[in-house]
Amino acid sequence: MLAASAILLAPWQTYFGLLALYISFLVHGLLGLYALYRRRHLRLPAGEAWQLALGLTIPLLLILHAGAIRLGGSIYGQELGYERILYNFWVVSPDIALPRQLLLLLIVWIHGCIGLRAWLRTKPWYHRIAGVLAALATLVPALAILGIVNAGLDIRDAALHDPAYRASLAPSPGSQEAQNAATADRIIDGITIFYLGLVIGTFGLRAARDWHAKRFHAIHITYPGHRVVSVPSGFSVLEASRWADIPHASVCGGRGRCSTCKVRIVQGAQALKAPGPVERLTLRRIGAPPPVRLACQLRPSADISVEPLVPIGEDSASGAARFEAAVEGGRELEIAAMFVDLRGSTSLATDRLPYDALFLFDRYIQAVTGAIRRNKGHATSIAGDGVMSVFGVDGTAALAARNAFQAALDVWSGLEVLSEQLAGELEAPLRVGIGIHFGMAVVGLVSTSESQSLQFLGDTGNIAAKLEAQSKHLDCTLVASVAALNSIGPDMTHIATSAVAIAGTTDPVKVAVFRHKSELERILSSLQDI
Repeated sequence: MLAASAILLAPWQTYFGLLALYISFLVHGLLGLYALYRRRHLRLPAGEAWQLALGLTIPLLLILHAGAIRLGGSIYGQELGYERILYNFWVVSPDIALPRQLLLLLIVWIHGCIGLRAWLRTKPWYHRIAGVLAALATLVPALAILGIVNAGLDIRDAALHDPAYRASLAPSPGSQEAQNAATADRIIDGITIFYLGLVIGTFGLRAARDWHAKRFHAIHITYPGHRVVSVPSGFSVLEASRWADIPHASVCGGRGRCSTCKVRIVQGAQALKAPGPVERLTLRRIGAPPPVRLACQLRPSADISVEPLVPIGEDSASGAARFEAAVEGGRELEIAAMFVDLRGSTSLATDRLPYDALFLFDRYIQAVTGAIRRNKGHATSIAGDGVMSVFGVDGTAALAARNAFQAALDVWSGLEVLSEQLAGELEAPLRVGIGIHFGMAVVGLVSTSESQSLQFLGDTGNIAAKLEAQSKHLDCTLVASVAALNSIGPDMTHIATSAVAIAGTTDPVKVAVFRHKSELERILSSLQDI
């Protein structure tokens, strides 16, 4: 115990250690109060609400613990070592002080974990080690509590069996030391009340600010049905909707990366500021007319009337599928999409017994999905003989493209082997068309009450499927976009490319065409030395 105390506590007993420790406590408390004050309303996602509430609770419990120790040491010269603190927890006040200290430990740890997760979840490597971090987040506080319990029980047993040891840990009743401890407790009670007053005062300042803003700087937003919402200047239209509990679609978390929150400006458009770069890019992409704006980006400075353009239901059907990543804001990643489709699938099923056709298609699906899985891809949908897959969920963007091309080569080779194995069942070798494209997508889980499946949204998968369709007209096996090709290596300019028109895109897409497997093999083998 003494050895641990020398390592863990001694650095914080120095002048600089104490200065850093208590300044950090003060800054943390002030930041919590500021975070409470600056929010326009407290309708928050659960994670943010818990983080704010726990952050405000920490100073309240910490004052009772650290404040008492520091006052006793600084003013009255009391030596409150680890043994004496544990004695107070386990013998003097096991019903109040001990549960309070364990609660402080858990609150600080959970608060820190929520903050770390919010910081790390956007890192591309976070989801690969999330399981390890979750195990540590559970194991560390559990071991800490076991250590407190073990040391506390030892102290309690020693105090019960050794009166002299017990007397060394507790001041005598009526002694000067006991009076000093009581005085320190009263000071701590005053500091605690002062902090509670600051929290209550912050709520009061919020109320006064909101009243003043609504009274003198209020913005009135009129919704369909003549519903008028009065909010302070600075609110976005989306924040106003949430403030008034008006259902308003929003998928990307208010970052302007989607158009689900778009509204039509019915009145007051002339007084609005022009869209910013993020909003302008999204509006241009969807071809929105001038009266349409994004509610998450629009912060009116004058009264307006709006009409949300994407309807949202009040309730979801029980067991209905939900795209969870989209609901939570999504994981926007650079991914490679590969679409594989079997040629002549109709003729394969003609004049065959249903189970014979099922056998052939099952072997084909196994060959394709096996190649995808071996190369760290995920088959996201299988529609008949068409298989869509995504690469890059578990690795870097460059590795995603390489894995997609390697999977395409494995599919190509695997179907040649399968054709030889089933030569007696086939009139001609199996042939496929493959399309590969690289770009941004929102990746997440589609969940029902029974299962979950990985899915991705965006143009990347659509273009991959349309490139596969081009393979029929170009009489080849693989059509890959130049964007995907450039992602697998530093220099792919020596590969011949051409431009093809893709339905739904304004500009032709530059692609590379692979008619022979050896062409793809040479490219992938050249990457082994890079």
